[in-house]
Order: sequence, then C-alpha cells, then structure tokens
Amino acid sequence: LRSKYELTVGARLGPGASDDHEGLVLNRVVRWTSAGLEYEADPRQAEKLIRDTELQGANSVTTPGVKPLAHQLEHEQPLSMSDVTRFHGQAARANYLGPDRPDIIYAAKEVCRGMSSPTDLHQAALKRMVRYLRSRPRMVFKFDDQDADHIDAFADTGWAGCPRSRRSTSGGCVMLGSHLLKCWSSTPAGVAMSSGEAEFYGLVKAGGAGLGHQSLMRDMGLDMPICVWTDSSAAIGISTRSGLGKLRHLATHMLLVQEKVRTGMIAVRK
Repeated sequence: LRSKYELTVGARLGPGASDDHEGLVLNRVVRWTSAGLEYEADPRQAEKLIRDTELQGANSVTTPGVKPLAHQLEHEQPLSMSDVTRFHGQAARANYLGPDRPDIIYAAKEVCRGMSSPTDLHQAALKRMVRYLRSRPRMVFKFDDQDADHIDAFADTGWAGCPRSRRSTSGGCVMLGSHLLKCWSSTPAGVAMSSGEAEFYGLVKAGGAGLGHQSLMRDMGLDMPICVWTDSSAAIGISTRSGLGKLRHLATHMLLVQEKVRTGMIAVRK
C-alpha cells in the first residue's frame, strides 16, 4: 500500500516489547497497561473550549450545570447574530466531547438544545460547563482485566424536568462488569403524560442499548444475557405485561420491549 498511497500507520497496542503502549483513535488516547486498558477523550477539545470561550483565567466550579430559575426564563434574551455563530461552534464541540465525558454529558445536551434559537441562558450554561472543565480537564477510563458474564443496562428518567417544554430527560448507561461501555442523556421528542410513562421510555432506551451491545458481543463469540435496572415499579409493570392495559398515551411502538421480556432476551430488575 505504501508503494501506491500516502499512509499514516496507527499504533499496534500489545504487551510485547515491540508493541506500542499508547495510540490514538480519532485523537482519543488509548493506552496498554499492565492492568488492562486506559481510554481518554481527545484532550484538545477541552483546551479549545476554554480558549474559545476566553475563560482561561476564570474561577472553576464543581458542577457542570444548574437548572435555570423561573425569573431567569422570563427575562432571557436571544443572542446577536455574531454571538450565535460563535455559540454554534462551541456547542458542537461540547456535543462531540460529551459521549467521552459522562460528567458533562447532561450539561452538553442541555446546551445543544439551544442550537436553533440560542439565548443568553444557553450561553451562560455553556460557560459554566467550560468553567467546570477548567477544574477537571481530563477523565481517564480504566478497563482493568476482569471476568464478566452478562450485560447490565441502567435507566432513570426525570419526568417533565425541563422548565421550558416540560419534557423529560432520560439517562442511563451500559455496563460490562465494572466497565462503562456506553452512557447517554437525552430528551424524548414527546411530553410524557405520567412519571411511569417517562420511566418506561427510559427503560426501552436502555433495553435497546443493551441489545445492541449483546449483538456486538455475539459477533465476538460471546453470549451475554441482558439485565435492565430501573427504580420505577410502574415501568417494570408495563414491561412485564402484554399490551397497553389502562394506559392511553403510550407510544405503542415502545411495546416491543414487552416481547423481549417475555422471550427472555431481556430481564428487568428493580
């Protein structure tokens, strides 16, 4: 290939003397250690966010975001066109960094919800998240050697938590033993009519993520059962019954998880 093309050959990680112990995958740092693997987000993204927002000397904070108050929402103002362009670039960078930084994934999601019509509150939320990154610019995942025989998916939902739209926020993660494989924080498109409905939507999302990783493991020759964990008795009840029952506003395509529970593909636990 080198005789025909210009190539960049990446690192070949391994324990051998001639193997590399650190490499880049889309600028994310992966290290081979004596205990296992380490994974770190692209360190340049946090640095660029701090520089672009001109917060190099700002005081750091210990939380990446706070919910806006009612009186703040009443007086929020749209950004000027020049500030909108700058906000779009900074919010997109935060969105790129979010999946590699579970501690800011919710804050980044809330900032990106203002992409269509950003206001001064969205800009303030972005700056607070960046001030948090000043105190914690790096996060390293440690995937030490372990034995694991199943996949755990955890789901939780905050019902009608958005003060603007009353939409819920669904969060969760997929774990293999003690290793975090995936995490998310998302805002469903519709408004849930009850806390049970909102929690069930979160359970469905966790179940789908678990099934995806189960399929990935099967490609590697590993048969991993799935267990979905939720703190909602209502969501467990919906997932273990057949049909809507007395529910009236549930999106019926979400009932696919009932079949997966009945056939044993997914186990649901509290």
